[in-house]
Amino acid sequence: MSAPTLHFNLPDAERPSIWPWLIALLCGVCLLFLVAQKLQSIPASLQQQAEQQLASSQLDNLTVDVDGRDLILQGTIDKQLSMAPLIKQLSNIDGVRIVKDDLRRFDAVEAEIQQTQQFLQVLSRINLSAVSFQAGSNSIAAGSETALDQVVQLLRNNPDKRIRIEGHTDDTGPASVNLRLSQERAQAVARYLESGNVSASQMIAKGYGSTQPIADNTTDSGRAKNRRIEISYVH
Repeated sequence: MSAPTLHFNLPDAERPSIWPWLIALLCGVCLLFLVAQKLQSIPASLQQQAEQQLASSQLDNLTVDVDGRDLILQGTIDKQLSMAPLIKQLSNIDGVRIVKDDLRRFDAVEAEIQQTQQFLQVLSRINLSAVSFQAGSNSIAAGSETALDQVVQLLRNNPDKRIRIEGHTDDTGPASVNLRLSQERAQAVARYLESGNVSASQMIAKGYGSTQPIADNTTDSGRAKNRRIEISYVH
């Protein structure tokens, strides 16, 4: 014989309600969503503020990455420059934990010396003796383009370098005429280079007439050598 089963009917007011639990669960989900949104917005805000600091520093070739609340400073910089002020500014951004210095440093002076040496080596290999003009004229003769195009390429590859274009003549004719002709020829070369998208600020054109011979003007071959264009590097 089984034991009797007891049944209790609680009034509705005494039954446990699930609504408080549902509301608590919903609030928890909303809180987690807000926290996640906040965590996602922190790196974006730090990135924006850090990039503003970089822009105000006026230092080129620098970038900043964000890893959580850490900033990573990257790029190439002259080793003579102190980065302490910039790093301090970045560290003072609200929310930043640390600033990691991941910069590559180089010797700007040594780099400039090496670049200039390479420039001079290439310039010295250009056969400027191939540059000639029509007789008594500043019109560049056919066959001169190869050497001049090499000068164009060199200057375009080195926009910070400047050259002096020197025009020279033999001693045939009045000195004043030779001086004017040599100046016009130097300027003609400058115009040719400029037509190849070389900046005019990279060039100085000067004529010397027959005042700086490199050969004997008493022979045809000597006079031919004296009628020339020279290009030198301007420090």
